[in-house]
This record gives sequence, structure tokens and C-alpha cells, in this order.
Amino acid sequence: MNEGLDRRRFANLLAGTTIAAYVLVALGTAVSTTDGAATCTTWPNCSTDPTLGSLSGDHLLFWGHRVAALVTGLLVAASGLATRRIDTDRRVTSLVGTAVVLFPVQVVLGAAIVVGGPAVTNRIHLALAMVIFACLLVALVVTLEDSAREEVAGSVAPDRSPTGSETSTDGGSGDGPIRRDRPDDWLARLRQTVGAYLTFTKPRLMWLLCLVAVAGMGLATLTGASLDATTAIATLAGGVLAIGASGTFNHVYERDRDRRMNRTADRPLVHDLVPARNALAFGVALVAASMAVLVVWVNVLAAALTFAAIGYYAVLYTVVLKPNTAWNTVLGGGAGALPALIGWAAVTGSVGLPAIALAGVIFLWTPAHFYSLAIAYRDDYARGGFPMYPVVEGVLAARRHVMFYLGATLLATSVLGWLAGLGWVYATTSVALGAVFLRSVIRQYRVPTDEVALRSFFASNYYLGAILLAIVVETLVIAG
Repeated sequence: MNEGLDRRRFANLLAGTTIAAYVLVALGTAVSTTDGAATCTTWPNCSTDPTLGSLSGDHLLFWGHRVAALVTGLLVAASGLATRRIDTDRRVTSLVGTAVVLFPVQVVLGAAIVVGGPAVTNRIHLALAMVIFACLLVALVVTLEDSAREEVAGSVAPDRSPTGSETSTDGGSGDGPIRRDRPDDWLARLRQTVGAYLTFTKPRLMWLLCLVAVAGMGLATLTGASLDATTAIATLAGGVLAIGASGTFNHVYERDRDRRMNRTADRPLVHDLVPARNALAFGVALVAASMAVLVVWVNVLAAALTFAAIGYYAVLYTVVLKPNTAWNTVLGGGAGALPALIGWAAVTGSVGLPAIALAGVIFLWTPAHFYSLAIAYRDDYARGGFPMYPVVEGVLAARRHVMFYLGATLLATSVLGWLAGLGWVYATTSVALGAVFLRSVIRQYRVPTDEVALRSFFASNYYLGAILLAIVVETLVIAG
């Protein structure tokens, strides 16, 4: 049989095995936080009765976990056998072999939990499942990268430069603002000016960051703390003002680079629709308004964390990290993670472990999310002089980081569900959207185009949005 076809089939098998292993982790953490396990006290069946028993959500979740374990076990065994049939990288053989060895141990631990083993068994069971998933994910990345290199080597078409050097000198010279014609009608001018100020606030970012804060508030209610409407509204209002301020400062500082990039060439300061000093004053006013709202109607800790988030994005990320290091996206992820702490602090006046776990999810998600966009717009970022990771290290290295950070995000999401005691709504959402997100990134290796990279970027938005909504639903149900 054709060796290339065998390798492709093996990659497909390994991709399916990796996704199945993630599903097993997500369902396993959900089972450990619900009453599903309590309904089954024997193994492998739940009782001597051959029927499935109760069809409640928790019970179905438990049975779903057992089915996932069976499917994953078969796929792991098949992947192990496949490494012996075809010539694979030694690292792949070792990693898949590790999964093959560990999986039976995982099954034994699962059986011990069901029949009443010690409490520590549950933690070891979860940790071992994560190790198996990590081994398979790394093996998958190595396999996909080897296939990608072989396809490039066998292609007669010239490579598209991942550094953007082909087009890096095509942008504007940056000698001065590109002026857009101002309408003569005063009402049209007013609309244009108002639209410019609205653009400064980056409204497309607000919904997701506000949803992070709402999820943080929801998690805080699980401690028994109450959330009143005034606190919720004031927290979101202060957050919107803070996001607007951060976006405005970003527009002001990057206006010279923005004119070199196609993606940002229509921004207001590029066309001198508003004087930069006015935009700066607008940003300062938004900061003052945000602090006033949060201090008066929420609490000082929430206000301090919000001020830190503004400084993190406007100064640390925009001024220090973004123009100077390829690790800007990773290190800058803290700005997007802080709303999780802000939401929790707004309700409790403190910071708790579930809030930190949610912030960790956002922090790890950020590179998995943004690197796909950076891959698609790498030439544009090169024109702007930003050392984004795909520009400096190349597309293949960036795609590898997307996969690894995505894997870490999926595991962190499961840990969050375990710590917060979230149930089947959260579990099924994370399984469904996590699998879609993972598959979209795998597809980037199969069809390495900018359009496919952008689809992964949008899939990442859908994934996080759905996860946050699931947290809100779960906390409403639990608190109710």
C-alpha cells in the first residue's frame, strides 16, 4: 500500500484518538462533580440489572463517560498497532506507546473509584487521563508537522513566505496621516466623529470580555454570596468603560503602524478624523468614569483590578510587549484574563480559586485564539513592524503553538469544571465545542490556507463564548 496514504490514515486515526481522549477527560471531570457516579456502584455495569436504569442527566453523563472510555481504549490500541505497521517518528512511537501502557492502568483506577476506592484515586485517575491526552496531542502534532514538511518538499509551487517579506514594503510610508474627506453637512460630520470615538472603544471586544466577567460573577455565587442587580450592572458598566479606554489608548499609540497595515488602515486616527490629543483625553475620561462607577457602586478591589487591566493592556501589552517580542500574545494574555477576577471580586470582595482557574483558561486560550489570526495576517503584521510569532518563527511553529495552547486550554477547562463543581451542561458544551475547535486546528495542517486559519480563529470565539454561557447557565441552576 502507498506509504503516503498509510501516513495520512495514521494521522487521521491519531487525530480521532486525541479528540476521543479529550472527550474522556471532559466527561470524567463532570462525572466526578455530579451524582452520576453515586448511581453506579458496580463495574463494568451499574448493577446486575441489564437495563440502563434512570435516564437523568447525571446518569446519562456517567454512561457517556463509560462509552467514551470504551471508544478511546479501542482507538488507543489501534493507534499503538499502527505505529508498528508503518514507519513513524520515534517520538510518536514512544508517546503513543506510553498512552497504550497507561490506558489499562486508567481503566483499573476507574473501576476502583466505582467500587469505593480511596478518595485520592479520583485525582490520580484524572491526572493520568490528562497525561494520556497530552501524549497523544504531542504525537499528533509531530505527525502532522512531518506530513506538512513532506508535502512542502514534494510541491513544485514556491512557498509563500511566512515572514511577510514578499509584501512588507508595499504599505504606506508612514510620513503622515492619510486624510479622509470630511463631509460638508454638519450632521454627517457629527455622525462621522461619533463613529470615530465609538471605534476607539473596540466594541467588538466588549461582549466576550463582559461575558468573562459575568461568568466570574456566576462562579462567585457558588460560594453562597449573593449578587444583586446593581452590582452586576455597575460591574459591566465599569468594565465597558475600561475596555473602551484600553482600546482608545491602543489606537493612539499604534496610529503610525496602523497606516501601514491593510487590516487597520481604516482606523480614525489614520485618517485624522479626530486629533490624537482629543482621543487621548477621551481615553483618560473613560478611565475616570470607570473608576468612579466601580468604587461607588461595586468595591475598591474590583476597581483596582480593573485599573490594573487597563494598564496591562494599554502599557505592558501595547507599548512594551507587542512591538518588541514574539511572545507578546502569550504574555499579554493576562489583560483578557483579569475580568474573571474582577467579576468574582465584585461579588465577594476577594479573589477565589475558581476565579483564578477561569482566568487561567482565558490566559491559555488567548494564544490558541490569536495565533490563528496572526497566521492569516502575518504579512500585514510584518508591514506594521510587529514581531508576531508567525512572522518571526514561521507558520508551522505558530500552528504548533496553537495546538499546544489549545490542548492546555481544554485541560484547564476541565479542571475549572472540577474545581467549581459544574455539571452536565458545562461538560457537554466543552466536549462539543472543544472537539470542533480542535478539529479546526487540525484542519490547518491539512489545508494550510489563510481562510482555514481564520475559521479556527472564529471557532475559538465560539468555543469560549459557549463555555462562558454554560458557566452562567450552570451557576444559575445551582444557585437557584
